[in-house]
Amino acid sequence: MRLAVVHGYFLGDSGSAIYARELAREFTRQGHDVTLVCQDRCADRYDFIDSLHEFGPANSGLHTVFERDPLYEGRCRMVRPFIGDRLLTYVAGQFPPFDAVPFQDATNEMITAYVEANIRDMTEIFRRWPQDLVQANHAVMQPYLVNKALCDETPYVVTIHGSELNFTVRKDQRMVQYMQEGLGGATAIAALSETSHDEVVGLAQRHGIDIASRTVILPPGVDTGLFVPLKSREKTLGGISGTIKPELDDIAVFAGRLLWTKGLQYMVAALPLILQERPRIQLVVVGDGPMHETLERLISLLESGNLKKARHLTETETDLKPAPEYGPVVPELDAEEEKIYQVSALGDLSRRIHFTGHLSHQQLAPLFAAADVSLVPSVFSEAFGLVSIEALAAGALPIATYQTGLRSPLDVIANGLDDTLFRKLAPGTDLTTGLASALTGILGKYPTRDPGFREKLHRIARENFSWRIVAMRYLEWSRS
Repeated sequence: MRLAVVHGYFLGDSGSAIYARELAREFTRQGHDVTLVCQDRCADRYDFIDSLHEFGPANSGLHTVFERDPLYEGRCRMVRPFIGDRLLTYVAGQFPPFDAVPFQDATNEMITAYVEANIRDMTEIFRRWPQDLVQANHAVMQPYLVNKALCDETPYVVTIHGSELNFTVRKDQRMVQYMQEGLGGATAIAALSETSHDEVVGLAQRHGIDIASRTVILPPGVDTGLFVPLKSREKTLGGISGTIKPELDDIAVFAGRLLWTKGLQYMVAALPLILQERPRIQLVVVGDGPMHETLERLISLLESGNLKKARHLTETETDLKPAPEYGPVVPELDAEEEKIYQVSALGDLSRRIHFTGHLSHQQLAPLFAAADVSLVPSVFSEAFGLVSIEALAAGALPIATYQTGLRSPLDVIANGLDDTLFRKLAPGTDLTTGLASALTGILGKYPTRDPGFREKLHRIARENFSWRIVAMRYLEWSRS
C-alpha cells in the first residue's frame, strides 16, 4: 500500500515528531511504500529512511540527496519541501537552520508565504508519488495543506497532538479557517486520549464543524525494541555524570521541553522534601528550553536557604510561575518544617540536579533503563503521556500529574500494579508536597532495580501500547 505521513517539522524534537517518525517506521516495517514529508535535517540517521529528496527554491526541481538499500520489507522516502528560511511553529523554540516564528506571532504575509510554498511542493509530491492514504499531523497547518494538495483525489486522516489547539488555534482567530478546512475534509480524526478527543470535538463544534462521528481515540505506541530494560545501569550512567553512583543513588529522569507548563519548577522545589527521606536522590533533566536559566536561579536560591527570594522568584518570573490548580511552587510550611527544608537543600541541591540538554531517542532509551522513576509533572493540558509509556517500556515507574491525556498511561499502570498511588497527583493537589510524597512512596514500595520487576513493567507497556496496533488502525481507514 502507498502511504504518506506529513509532519511539518523535525523527527526527534517533540511528541508529535516521535509519533510521525515511528508511524512511518512501522508502515515501512510492515512492507508498505511510504512517503514521509517533513523538514528534518538529519534523515540519514534514521535507518528506515532509504532515500531523501528535497525541493529547490520556488519549486525549481526535486533533487535526490541520497539513496541507500532498504533495511525493512517496505520502502520509505523522505521529501523536504522548500519553505525558505522561516518555519512557523506552535510554541517558540530553536529549529536551526530556520528562523522559527509561532503562527500566532506571524504576519499575514509570513503565513501566506508558508502556506503557498508548502502547497506548491506537496502537490508535486503527490503527483509524483500517488498515495492510497495520507496521514497529516496537527489540526493546523498540515491537514489544510494536504487538503489543498490532494484536491479530493485521496483520503486523508488527521492526528491531533494538542499543542496546535492550545497554543495556536485558541489564541489566533486567523487559524480557525485553516482548522475548519483541514478537519472538514478528513476521512477520520485520531485523538490520542479521551481528553484530546473531547477537546478537538468541542473546539470544532464551537466553530461550526461537526466532527464527532469521525473522531476516534487512538493512543500512540512505543518502540518496545528500543525502550527495554538493561542489565547494567552503571554503564548507562557513566557518560552522564561522575557524581551519580548508580549502585547507591535513586535516579529520577525528566525528559521534555523546559517550559513552565511542564511543571519542572515543582519538582525542583520538591527535592528538599524528598531528600529528607531519600538522601541519595538524583534528578536528571533531559531537554532544552527557555526556563533553564531561571530554573538555575531557583536552584541557587533554594540551595542558599533563601526561601523568601525563592518564593518571590516563582511568583514574579513567568517561566517559573505556579499553576492555580497545583498550589505554590515553594511549599508553605510551618517554622520547624521550613527549617528542615532549608537544611535539606543547603549546599547540596545543585549537585543532585544534572542538565543533559537534548538527547536523541537512542540516548534517552538507556537512560530510562537506568532510572528508577520518570517524572512528568505537567501543569497544563497534555494530549497523551508518551514519555510515561517510553519509561514504562524501559522498566522505570512513571510519576505524572493525573490530568488530561496523562491519565491514560497512568490508568494502565495503576490497574497493572493494582495501586491507586499513580492517580494521586490530580488537579487540586499541592503539587510540590504531592510529588515528594508520591516519589518517596513509590521508591519505598517497589523494587525498581530488580530485573524481574522491570521486565514486568516492560510487558505492561508492550501489551497495551504498540505501534503495530496503531498502524493497523490507519490501514483500516484506507479501506473504508
